[in-house]
Amino acid sequence: MLAGLTRPLRSLRWRLTLTFVALLAVLLAGLGAFSYLSLRSSLISNRVAALQGDYDAGHLVLQRVAGAPAVARGRQLCATAPALIGRTVGTVLLQAGGRTVQVVVYDAALVETATVPVDADPPHLDPAQLQHVVAAHTRSAAQVLPTPAGDQLVVGFPILFSSRICGVAQLSVPMAPLDAVLHDEIVLLAAGGGAVLLAALLLGLLLTGRTLRPLRRLTATARELAAGDLRARSRLQPRDDEVGVLTASFDDMADRIEDLFAAQQESEAQVRRFIADASHELRTPVTALKGYIDVLRRGAARDSAALDSSLEAMAAEADRMRRLVLDLLTLARIDAHRALQPEVLDVNRELTEVLDEGVPGMPPALERQFAPAPVQVSADRNALHAIARNLLVNACKYASGSRQRWSTSIDGERVRIDVHDEGPGIAASDLPHVFERFYRGEKTRAREEGGSGLGLSIVQGLARSMGGDVAIWSAEGGGTTVSVWLPRPSPA
Repeated sequence: MLAGLTRPLRSLRWRLTLTFVALLAVLLAGLGAFSYLSLRSSLISNRVAALQGDYDAGHLVLQRVAGAPAVARGRQLCATAPALIGRTVGTVLLQAGGRTVQVVVYDAALVETATVPVDADPPHLDPAQLQHVVAAHTRSAAQVLPTPAGDQLVVGFPILFSSRICGVAQLSVPMAPLDAVLHDEIVLLAAGGGAVLLAALLLGLLLTGRTLRPLRRLTATARELAAGDLRARSRLQPRDDEVGVLTASFDDMADRIEDLFAAQQESEAQVRRFIADASHELRTPVTALKGYIDVLRRGAARDSAALDSSLEAMAAEADRMRRLVLDLLTLARIDAHRALQPEVLDVNRELTEVLDEGVPGMPPALERQFAPAPVQVSADRNALHAIARNLLVNACKYASGSRQRWSTSIDGERVRIDVHDEGPGIAASDLPHVFERFYRGEKTRAREEGGSGLGLSIVQGLARSMGGDVAIWSAEGGGTTVSVWLPRPSPA
């Protein structure tokens, strides 16, 4: 049973509603207490005003009955016969106030002289209050005093004859009628407050349920995402409140998660393709080496010509495998975002150094159209040499014997390197894929010449890692142009 009662408290909807109802209950309790105290104070004030009216009426009767000569005689009687004066005042006030009023009369020395009715057992004011009435000739503060018959409202009034204090008349009435009114007020407040709280609970549950409905939708969407449905979205109407901001952020997060998973899957697919292609490329020279070793073991080593031919072929395959491994290591460093060491270089001088060194199959002369030196770039020296060497190797391999033109120029905040060859060009179907790893438009010819399809991938990766870029233009029969941009050094 306790678990059944605490289960709703674990719900945000119930906690918010109960918090609201509890706050409303506190406010209603405060308002009820204020209303009760105000009503009680008002009833007591009205009753005291009624007693004041009864006393004034009784005092007026005394003065009219006594007449002017009797007023002087009344002052004398106050001094000589206070008991007689007390009984007379008590009787008159009892007749003026009705049977519910009890009167106690004190003389000027605050000695009780009469009690009306005689069999009454009224409470007595505090001596300090009586002394105040005598000293100030004014009414005392109203007090509620307990008695065996119930609480009594007690007020003291001064007995004056020609502005001379003759004593104190204490009037007391039961609080029962006032308590009955206050009790009815408490019942009404409790019933009304309970009805208001019940209505607030039901209405609060309804409103919080509608307000938190988007959160339930978000919970369901989160479960769908956790189950593997990356396309799940809340698809809630946009709102300007906190819940609307939360739903928008949630859907944006889901979009990013889907993009990240897609990118991860694509990356994993690229890695698998890369490993498969690398394994295939490495298997070819390894298989060739193993074949030549088997030939030598069968006795070809006794024939010097066959031995030389086998060793030369083995050396070529080993060199091909070494270049492939170096290219793979370069790509691995690019993928790992290894920090380069940029420095200010004269691109004309660096290109001249690479071109003068040359590569196999290079034409006897290259056309060089370099901008006036120095043409400075901010680049890593080894990376710049690798870019130039790969471009030279590609041009010599796929446009063998064709004319080549190398040029440099200033292009805004970057330096541009253009390599143009007048070879057969690249087919339009192959052009969008030339920067993909292991992609070769002429696979058979490239493999025969030792190509791996990694040259332009390395050029692109190195250029972008230094803050540059690369682009290629080609048409079948119209030659090929590769452009590389590298950043110029900052003025600082």
